[in-house]
Amino acid sequence: MSSLTNYGQAIASTTIALQQLLASPPVGLQATARAPGAATTGLTGASVNLFLYGDSLISYREASAQQGPSRVIAELHYLVSAFPADDGDADAGSHRAFGAARAAIERHPVLTVPVGSADSLQVWLTPSPLTVEVLTSLWQASGAPLRLSFGVMASFTLDAAERVAVVGTVHDVVQLAGAGAIAVFSGTDAAAKAVAAASVAQELGKPLVTVPLDSIVSRDMDETERNLTELFEQAEHRGAVLLIDEAESLFGLRPEVLDVDDPYSEIEIGQVLDRLGRAPSVVIIAVQNSAGDELADRTRVEVRFPAEGQADSAQAS
Repeated sequence: MSSLTNYGQAIASTTIALQQLLASPPVGLQATARAPGAATTGLTGASVNLFLYGDSLISYREASAQQGPSRVIAELHYLVSAFPADDGDADAGSHRAFGAARAAIERHPVLTVPVGSADSLQVWLTPSPLTVEVLTSLWQASGAPLRLSFGVMASFTLDAAERVAVVGTVHDVVQLAGAGAIAVFSGTDAAAKAVAAASVAQELGKPLVTVPLDSIVSRDMDETERNLTELFEQAEHRGAVLLIDEAESLFGLRPEVLDVDDPYSEIEIGQVLDRLGRAPSVVIIAVQNSAGDELADRTRVEVRFPAEGQADSAQAS
């Protein structure tokens, strides 16, 4: 199955496959994929045009996945419009083209679409009439005369964006060595996590700065920004490895409905991670259980400390 990384190619390949469906025998239509105002440029005779006007992505998690979305359903929304051969055609030609295109898509509800040289997608096609309001807004936006049209939704499933995180060791964290690279230390053995973070800093030849989450993150994003900037710019901390301790309440797995008394209920986790990505060295985020989805997506290495007194096996290199 193709991945979300190839989404752009998947879109282009789906558009080409739709064109080929309409252009190949027995349909045999002139099929373009242009902006509506330029659909007939250089053409003679009736034609149909495919205009991609929107898309949506729906993420979901399979039962076998421990965390984060594992699949994404992509939905592409096309405006399929029929054009007459010329002004004297009285639209008879475009009516035939419209009917042929509509019938072809009804007869082919599923297309196998190649993506690159070694992958393919199963694409489901769903024709749908468009409301007058939607048609009007699309044609007004294009600045072209209104033409007989219908909508097609092309949908397919992709693997969610591959996470680069691996379950590794302290040695793997040392190998990151890059500014703003994020590692997660998960588990209940706080002492072992502290010792491991100190070991990372020592191996990198840098100081270790340990801060509790509530000392740098607040409800006010501007204040959070100031806290982190001050932390990064302090002379004794420049280039330091940062250990964010007690971070479960923000970066751990969280309920879908947050308690109004949760001090981090209004915090945009992605924004905090963006700012941590500007840290001068490796950032280690310590959580007791599993990382939440947004942190998992940004994590390069996770080191697990499953239970007090058993962390040595997780750290062993």
